[in-house]
Amino acid sequence: MEKLHTLLRKGSTAFTPGSLCTISIKKWSSIMEENNKMLNYSVTEIENLNILADAICDVGYWSWWASTDFSKSIQIEFGGTQLIIPFSENEEPFSAQIAIQFKNPKSIAFLAKEKLKENEIKWFDDLHNDKIEPLTCSYENFTFVDDSLMKEIIGIAKTINVVQGYSPLNDKFYSEKYKLVFLTGCDDYGFAVASEEIKFMTRHGVFDIQDISKFNSAWWKYWNEYWNLRGTKKALKKDYACEATIPIKDVNNST
Repeated sequence: MEKLHTLLRKGSTAFTPGSLCTISIKKWSSIMEENNKMLNYSVTEIENLNILADAICDVGYWSWWASTDFSKSIQIEFGGTQLIIPFSENEEPFSAQIAIQFKNPKSIAFLAKEKLKENEIKWFDDLHNDKIEPLTCSYENFTFVDDSLMKEIIGIAKTINVVQGYSPLNDKFYSEKYKLVFLTGCDDYGFAVASEEIKFMTRHGVFDIQDISKFNSAWWKYWNEYWNLRGTKKALKKDYACEATIPIKDVNNST
């Protein structure tokens, strides 16, 4: 499985199964034009980070992480996000795969809900080396901004493997500018980071934090069209992220 940092260099179109859908550039432009008209108010940074958390953890998964120097940065990657992120003008697919880079981190720790044995403590190296499958995110245990939830998640962890700076148990953790703390679903692993800077990337480069609300709103418009056309001759390519979020009207119609 090629990773996003490799794809950024190669310009490859290969992505993990389920992370690629098809939408025409014309349709993308139409969705974004309508979306921009609706988002005529300023969304705060905290609101955008909350939107991003929901867009990742609803049906997404943690696919990879990388760092050549923990003191300088760490990059983590997620697939299955509820974001429409445009490709270049001559391409039609869009990707739901993103990378988040934390620069100048003050604290980095890999978590586990159970007390791990010595031979299990480096599970995160297996994730980095593709020796385990991507880890499904947990909707209840994923946050960029909620300090109370962060403390709860970190308090649950019985194994806290600090690879950079101080432990997330330290109160200093919560005074840092950017943070992310989460546990995965049934796998019982997790991650905690606090840093001075944050960057958001696709294989086409960096996107701004203010774009998050637009990309997420565009995804929900796409989701609505996906279900409106599902089962018709104009049905869109099957998308597991859309399939995992069933409209209420379909549930009602099936009863």
